[in-house]
This record gives sequence, structure tokens and C-alpha cells, in this order.
Amino acid sequence: MTPNLVTASAGEPLLSAHVAADAPVLAGRPLRADAGPGPRFAEDVWHMAAAYHLPNHHLGQSTIVFTTIEDPLWRLTAKEYAYSRLTKITEGCKRLPSVVTVCREFRELRRLFGFLADRCPRLRLRDLTDDTVLDAYLHHRVDAGNFKPENHVQERGRVKWFLTLLFRTRESLTFDRLVRLPWDGRTSQDVAGRRPSENTTQRIPPQVLAPYLRGALFYVRVASKDVLAALAEQERIRLPMGKPTNSTRARLEAFIERRRGEGRGMPARPADINLPRGHCTGSDGGVNRKLVAQLARISYASVDLPANVELLRQAAAELGLEEGGMDTEISIDEETGRPWRPRFHSKSLLNEVRTLLAACYVVTVYLSGMRDSEAQSLKPGCHFTEPSADGVIERHKVRGTVFKGRQPTGDEDSWVVIEPVAQAVTVLESLTDCDKLFYRHGFRHSKAGIASTINDLLNVFADRLAGARPHDPIPLVDGKKWRFTTRQFRRTVAWHIGHQPFGVVAGKIQYKHVKVAMFEGYAGSSVSGFRNEVESEQQLARLEHFLDQYEDFKDGVRMPPKLTAEFIRIRDELGDFPGRTVDAARLRAMFANPARTYYPGVLNDCYFDASTALCLSRRPAADPDTEPVMNHCQPARCPNSCVLPQHRPAIDNVIDDARQLLTIRRLTGLQRTALHQQIDQMQRMRDQTEEPTR
Repeated sequence: MTPNLVTASAGEPLLSAHVAADAPVLAGRPLRADAGPGPRFAEDVWHMAAAYHLPNHHLGQSTIVFTTIEDPLWRLTAKEYAYSRLTKITEGCKRLPSVVTVCREFRELRRLFGFLADRCPRLRLRDLTDDTVLDAYLHHRVDAGNFKPENHVQERGRVKWFLTLLFRTRESLTFDRLVRLPWDGRTSQDVAGRRPSENTTQRIPPQVLAPYLRGALFYVRVASKDVLAALAEQERIRLPMGKPTNSTRARLEAFIERRRGEGRGMPARPADINLPRGHCTGSDGGVNRKLVAQLARISYASVDLPANVELLRQAAAELGLEEGGMDTEISIDEETGRPWRPRFHSKSLLNEVRTLLAACYVVTVYLSGMRDSEAQSLKPGCHFTEPSADGVIERHKVRGTVFKGRQPTGDEDSWVVIEPVAQAVTVLESLTDCDKLFYRHGFRHSKAGIASTINDLLNVFADRLAGARPHDPIPLVDGKKWRFTTRQFRRTVAWHIGHQPFGVVAGKIQYKHVKVAMFEGYAGSSVSGFRNEVESEQQLARLEHFLDQYEDFKDGVRMPPKLTAEFIRIRDELGDFPGRTVDAARLRAMFANPARTYYPGVLNDCYFDASTALCLSRRPAADPDTEPVMNHCQPARCPNSCVLPQHRPAIDNVIDDARQLLTIRRLTGLQRTALHQQIDQMQRMRDQTEEPTR
């Protein structure tokens, strides 16, 4: 029986009928080393970071502040709900949720309580006897919220699932509970609508990605050397000076003379430098006194003496000012023939360290397919090399932790990567002085991981590229800067490998090389799902290509017999004739199955049928899941071959190359015969793409 609610109005403390006040809420969960038992049920703030092991989270994600709920009855209800989810496997769930998931559900419950308090005063959860209020809440949360239209269905599904969980935990709630199953247990699809089949994470547009990735590679390969050299110089000039061998004045004069001999100006004071109170900005001619003191090996106090300040002013008037002022030389950008930035000072060096960190992150996650949590789990010493299975190639590998689909603390796993990723890891190892590669630089008393701040850092990096590489700008998208997030990189590389297997990433790095490395190691062996993501993208690419050919067919473009027969069958079944509009979803559904065996290619496409495929002629009977062996393709003879107008340029190139080879005098008769046969075959293929003369 539900306890009497009079206790709330009488001012007496509300006690749970199911949970003791001193019950530890993290009982049974693996905790971080040196962590205590965690919060108790009666506490109003639950700090649960000790039970969350992903490196890319911040404390706010694993903290619940129950005092944000004013009503004491609902505050206890929220505690009981959170405790139940933390300690019991809820009906319909396979495992306990993470503490971050429970925190997110608490925020949803708080929003629901706030909605009821504002819109339906004095109404409790137990009073919701139909779906009218829940429908209004769903509209308030999603349709009238700030979500993008393409995310409405997904968010509605999440809210519906949370309300279902609230109902299923009702027996763990003392004073108020949802007694009616929302929407009579209808599926999320019925309530929220069908979710899109394609991954909704945004892909980075190619015109944005190309300069962004080129900039990241530039920082890893070129700029990193200057940044590391400047860090070494900064550490050196900050060391204690020891006992001086000559006077302060003599050392300051020697420093000025050295600058004069090198043809350099005096170190300029940064525009945003924090000056001490009473500091006269004009008396020294704009010289960075602190940096001068470090470079000249004199004390900060002595450089501020009036006579020395006057000496600096005279030197600045004679020699001029040099931006930055540190001695580390700046590398030449081969694309411009000029130094890629002015010399460093302490503030600009810290900014470039953070920029370099972002560049290393971009190269690491994009060219490996890692998730954010996996990249942020990397530690110094994670990079190693091993020979490939055949012993011919030396493979670069990195060792880290995989969390998705694994135990809460994650499992160690390794990734096969390409050289730029290995270079990025090496740079990170040179930057770090703690047990993680990615951490927040510039915070002396904290070595916290970058966590969710990485998203801001990725966009700051894009802004920095505009200054460091103005010759290779990142274009706007619909008049706005592109907003980068960590999820986009894995999504984008999966899409590109699936849709553009021979495209160029940047410079001379090719997707096919990345694909081989990813599939040979991490993506091919672990449960990360990257192989599935790529294969899903490949299926979508085949479907889009197949649909394009169908549209060409309807426009009268000549098609190979096999495609023509298939398109006629689908057109007749759909009734897709002029004057009629066919539902796009139905059209895609009709093409989904045929497109699974359609493989676009360079010289031809393959509408694969294992029973007639010449590429399998040397193999035993194939199973239904067999795919074509592209290296054994015989495009001029195989009945599965589909030669289309878009293949003409590639076919023409083959014909031109063969004719060029025929001009070589030393060819044997057999070689000439083979070249003539190839030209004849290619010409017959090209003829298949020509429209018949009328």
C-alpha cells in the first residue's frame, strides 16, 4: 500500500519504503582505483564519476543534484528512480545502465516534473490515467523544442522510452508512481514515427574536410617540430639563473648587442599581455620585459629598474620590435615559401600547443576510425610495430581501450594504423608529462583529460587554420562555419570508404590504404562495429548508384540487357510511367534487394550473379554470400558486366595507353597481339555505351 502523503504537508522527512538512507548507490559497480564507496541514498548530491571509466567525460555528466527539484515528494521519487536504475536491471534491458545514462534520465524526469508543475498544478504521476498529458509533454519537449527537424523522431523515441522505464520502475517508488503504461505499450515507432534507416550523424563535407585535414597533417609533420623546439627553449630559459658572472647591466647590453648582430628587433609585448599594476606601457617602447629577462638571464626585478627600462626603450627605437621574440626559428611552409607563423612568446606557444593537440586528435581519429573514448584512452607507449601476417610489411599499431559493448572498465585492444597516425602519437608523447596523451594543457595543478572540451578545441583549430594557412581556407557551408564534432570523423571516413573507395584523403594518402589498415586490425577483429558501418555505407552507395541508373533508363539512356530487363520489371510493378508519381520510400524499398548485388566499378559495373560470374570460374560452387573477385573481372566477356556511359573516359584511357605501348619497337609479336586484342575488347565495350544510329 502506498504510504500516506500527509507526511509531505506535515513537514516530516520523507523516507523511502524501499531503500535505506545510508545505502551506497554504487554498490556492486567497479570503481576507479582509490575511490571511496561513493554517495549514499540520503545525500542530495550524488557524485558518481568513480563508477564511470570512459576517459572522455566530465564530472557534470556523472553528477546528480537532487535539490534542483523543489518538491520534496518528487525529489524522493527521483532518488528512488535513480537508485532502482543503478542497482536493478529494468524489464526490457539487458544490463545495468551507466551512471551517465542515469544522470541523463534524471534530467528528463526533472523536466517532466517541471512541466507538470507549470501546466498541471497539483497533478501527480499517479493521476495520469490517459495519454493526454504525456502527448502534451512529448510535443513540449520535442516538437516545440530546439531540436532540428531531422532529429525529432529520434528524440520523441528517447522520451517515449524513458516514460516506459518510469512505468517499469513503479514498484520501487514509494509516494508517487506512473501507474498506467504510456500509450498502452505501443512501440516507439508507433508513437514517435519511423526512424531514418541511414545514420543521422552529419558527414563533414569534402570541401571542408580537405583543407581541415591538410592543415592537421601540416601541424603534425611540420609545425610540431617548431612547437616542440620552442617548448624546450621555454623550459631552458625558465631554469634558475645560478650565480651571475657579470653585472645585470652588462648582460642586458650583451643581449641587445646580440640582437643587433643578428639583425633582429627587440621582443615585442603581446597585445593581450596582462601588465602588472603601475606598469608604464610606453616607457619601455613596447618591449616584452619578462621575455627579455628570461632570454638575457637576469631577474624580473632588475629589468624593471628605470635605467634598464630606458635602455630597452632606446634599443626598441633603434632595432624595432619583433613579434614573439623567442629564439626558436620557424619552419618554412613549402606551399608559400614563407615561415608559417611569427616567432613564439609564452602565450602564443601555449595556444599552439593546444592547436597541435587538436591536429593530432584529428589525424588519429579520422585515419584510424577510432571513437572519441577510444582515442582519449591512449597512453604514452601505446604505439608499436609488428610485421604483417606474410612478414613483408611492418605494420604500425596503437594499443588502447575499447568500451562499447565491453565491460564497464573497457577491454584493451589494438588498432592497425597508417604512418601519419603513428607520427601524431609520437608528437603527443613528446607533449605529455602525465599518463595520458590527450589532456588539458596550461592547467598547472590539473592533468585532467580534454573530455568533452575536444569539440570546442576542434572548432578553435579550424579558426587557427584560417590564420596559419590562409592560402588553403576552409569554405563556409550555407554561409556559416562548419561546426565540427567528434562523431563526425568516424561517420565521414566510413562514408568515404563506402562511397569513394579510390578517393584521396589528403596529399598522397589514399582511402584504400586506410581501409586495408583498418580492416586488417581493429575494425576487422573487434566488436567496434566499424566494418559494419563501412559495409552499411557501401550498401547505401550501391543503392544510390542503382537508382541513378534507373533514372537514366527512364530518360532513355541505353542500358545493358541485364539492367534493362530488371528496370522494366520494377517499372511495371511500380507503375512508374509518365504522369504518375511513385512514392520515393516505396521506390527505394523495391531497389534495396537488387542493389545488394550491384557493384560499381571503374571500367564497368557488376550486376553480380554467382552462377554466371566468370571471375569465379576457377573456384568451386559459391555460396549465396559470395562477392565478385574484381581482380579476375573479364568485363568484355562476363554476362554480369554492365558498361555504362560514365565508363567511357576510363575505357578511352586504356585504349590510348595500349596504342602508346604499340609504338615501342622492341615488343614481341605475342605482346603486340595481346595489345591489339585488348584494344578490340575495350572498343567493343565502348561501343556498348553508344546510342544506335537511327
